[in-house]
Amino acid sequence: MSELRVDSVKSKGGGAPDLPKGVTISGITTAVTLGATQIDVSNVNVSGVVTSGTLSGSLLSTGTPTLGLGVTINSSGVAISGVATAGIVSATTLYGDGTNLTGIAASLAPLFYQPDPYDTGVLLDAGIGITFNQQVKAGSGNVTLSIANAGVAGTVVENFGVGSSVSISENRITINPTADMNATQIYHISYPSGAFTNNEGTDYVGTGYTFEGRAYSYQLWGVGSGYVGTLGVNSEVNYSSPVQVPGTNWEHIYDTCGRNDHSTFAKSDGTLWSWGYNATGGLGHNDRTQRSSPTQVPGTTWRAGAINEHNSLQTKSDGTLWIQGRNVGGVLGININYSQRNSGSSPVQIPGTTWSTTRDKFAMSDSSAAAIKTDGTLWTWGDSGGGILGLNQYGNYYSSPSRANSRSSPTEIHGGGTTWNQVDGGYSSFAAVKTDGTLWIWGQSISGQLGQNKAGSHNPQHTQSYLNSISSPTQIPGTTWNQVSGSNGSYCWYATKTDGTLWAWGNNQYGILGQNNETEYSSPVQVPGTTWSSVESLNAGARGFKTDGTLWGWGRNNNGDLGQNNTTSYSSPVQLPGTDWYAAMGQMLQKRV
Repeated sequence: MSELRVDSVKSKGGGAPDLPKGVTISGITTAVTLGATQIDVSNVNVSGVVTSGTLSGSLLSTGTPTLGLGVTINSSGVAISGVATAGIVSATTLYGDGTNLTGIAASLAPLFYQPDPYDTGVLLDAGIGITFNQQVKAGSGNVTLSIANAGVAGTVVENFGVGSSVSISENRITINPTADMNATQIYHISYPSGAFTNNEGTDYVGTGYTFEGRAYSYQLWGVGSGYVGTLGVNSEVNYSSPVQVPGTNWEHIYDTCGRNDHSTFAKSDGTLWSWGYNATGGLGHNDRTQRSSPTQVPGTTWRAGAINEHNSLQTKSDGTLWIQGRNVGGVLGININYSQRNSGSSPVQIPGTTWSTTRDKFAMSDSSAAAIKTDGTLWTWGDSGGGILGLNQYGNYYSSPSRANSRSSPTEIHGGGTTWNQVDGGYSSFAAVKTDGTLWIWGQSISGQLGQNKAGSHNPQHTQSYLNSISSPTQIPGTTWNQVSGSNGSYCWYATKTDGTLWAWGNNQYGILGQNNETEYSSPVQVPGTTWSSVESLNAGARGFKTDGTLWGWGRNNNGDLGQNNTTSYSSPVQLPGTDWYAAMGQMLQKRV
């Protein structure tokens, strides 16, 4: 499939509002009265969540109450139990016979889409995905991909047989069009009643959703420290305002753990370019020569990846994974134990051909790496110090040459399932978000960076288990997490939620948590604002992107990293000039034009 960047989602589709035991009534307008005369509230709390029992009586409203997932009922007098005597059901059809809803099983409903309605600029090259709230089974019929006209499905592009052309893994379905998609079209996905069911056989009867693609060109800008040429502008000068890197179509940004002295980017034509520090061969040019301008790495099918201070990890469009740089802890992933002599200055392939090729599926810490495969499994390798590999083992932080419990080839995190969606690395720790919106973290605990309301150890030179460290993925409370970003230099983490809020925790020196103070927080605290779309960590701070294309920064600013045309540090978010900012990696900023 060609690259389609999704700019907006026109409609979402939704499931029929089954009204059973345990149903949740969400989004009801204020005109609806929840009281004993309208609803039997013996097992219903005032927020509208049914914990047990059934609904009886009537919903009375002069307005239109919404019963979740875009389904509406115009309920001037709709009887929930028994026969509807007055009122109109609109937007979709109630599951069942439309009159008596008693005993209907819980609704099968979508939680996430790929592309997701809450995202913009989504790279769509790994199929069209729908993640449901329950395990899903194949029914019968065809899923249809159409070109939409005025929001209505029009010319059919392709049909996909539910039992043959649509893959299902637990609660997720994936549709892989054979024809390239056009980034200027509006597409509609539809599926008939009975195409998918839950384990009890209840149909999903949603109608589909519509998304609009748009082609972009991407500029690259550098700001802050120009040490060893890391800004790519043929200089080692610091810039306190963004300066543009020559060229266009800088499409595939590489995630960083916040601390790096080199940069790696792939263009839309599949070429890979790197510049900056190269003493350990991390640039991939088969030498140790520093570069202050983008220099091409051999090959033409490069995609997304991640970097740390000494390594670059990148994937190709064929699902292969490659890495170059030093091999501390076996981080090269080629089954060679720790040895500086085994470092590679040209990309070497890590075993496997089913690695994901999209952004946020890869992460690096100082000497460890993590990556997600197309089947949703999560793999780690490298130095295991502080339990960072998530394998329920603690490494010996300074043992060599073999490093106890380190892994020189990728090892799957068992018990984590197949629903990992995004991963990132921080100082001796990793964190990852699943498709169900849960957030998981593990590794060394310093300054409360694991978010478990425990301060952790401030002595990173422990040789055995670290105080309050965690060697297996552990959940941070909440089920609406969207994206997470860690700092390798500052022992802290940042994460966004689907409601547009931004949260931070851990070390807070220089005000890097955005709280207008320097107080350490060992559990997530909210950064001001409600329209955050993503966040990227810096060595001692962070940058947050909002849905309006604005970019904000906070934290230490001694090299001008925050783009304010000064070197003043800020403990609260301040806006960088301009709009259409899209993503960031260390000192590099990406803009859509």
